[in-house]
Amino acid sequence: MKKATALNWLVPLIILLALATTLTGLFSNDGGAPYTFTTLHGQEVEIYGRGIYRSDTVFSAAAFKGTDAITLFLGLPLLAAAFLLYRRGSLRGGLALAGVLSYFLYNGASMTFSAAFNSLFLVFAALFSASLFAFILALTMFNLQSLSEQVAPGMPHRGLAVFLFVAGLGTLFLWLSELVGPLMAGEAPDLLGPYTTLFTHGFDSAVITPAAVLTGVSLLRRKPLGYLLAAPVMILCTLIGVVVIAQTISQTLAGITFPIGVYIGMVGSWVVMGAFAVWLTAAFFRNLSDTAGSRGMNAQAEYA
Repeated sequence: MKKATALNWLVPLIILLALATTLTGLFSNDGGAPYTFTTLHGQEVEIYGRGIYRSDTVFSAAAFKGTDAITLFLGLPLLAAAFLLYRRGSLRGGLALAGVLSYFLYNGASMTFSAAFNSLFLVFAALFSASLFAFILALTMFNLQSLSEQVAPGMPHRGLAVFLFVAGLGTLFLWLSELVGPLMAGEAPDLLGPYTTLFTHGFDSAVITPAAVLTGVSLLRRKPLGYLLAAPVMILCTLIGVVVIAQTISQTLAGITFPIGVYIGMVGSWVVMGAFAVWLTAAFFRNLSDTAGSRGMNAQAEYA
């Protein structure tokens, strides 16, 4: 089985870059203190004032720290495990690698474009770049027709598709509920703070929602593309569900309190979505044949 040889250095590079960003994010503290700042939109926000996230709001800095914790203690071990399985010629390992790389791509893009400028900017950009090209290479390893032949009859096509429709469109409507009112009133969203835009709103609406819907439609039609994209989208949903829990805990520890409706509605929906994602992701991999060799992977050429 021929593999994308560039992944042999891209994945270790991603691991090193992610270690640098997460450890710095979690443990940097220069002894500063939060302070109040008035934005260009006239909003008064509390800036974190210490560590690498000193120029971010307390709300965002705490969220970043929650994400760092999940990346360090869950994302990196999963990436290492998937990479080892891929190196052994496992089809499931290759798909899992593509899935975990989608999370690092999302995280790298998020930190590059949403965190306030700091001394890790070039590291965030490098993580984004390495994850982007590693993800592309991972997807191009698979022979789509052969991949379809390795799907068992018990694959829950309809369950996966329904989940992806709900997750994709639900995320879109959730963010629209935060954006439409301010846009119609000519105001800034409540959580915009000192930032120019909110990356999550734009990226999720423009990329994640269409990807989820496209994958769901392809699975319903038994298209090979659906099997290829299902692992990245499902694993990303799973990890984001865990991230939201960690972010909420981190924000609570930072002194941010939410109305009970937020915990039940917004946070609870992500928790439920993550739980379903875990169950369906396990079902997806369980219904794939793990035959090594050129059946599942594209052995026509070895990538440089």
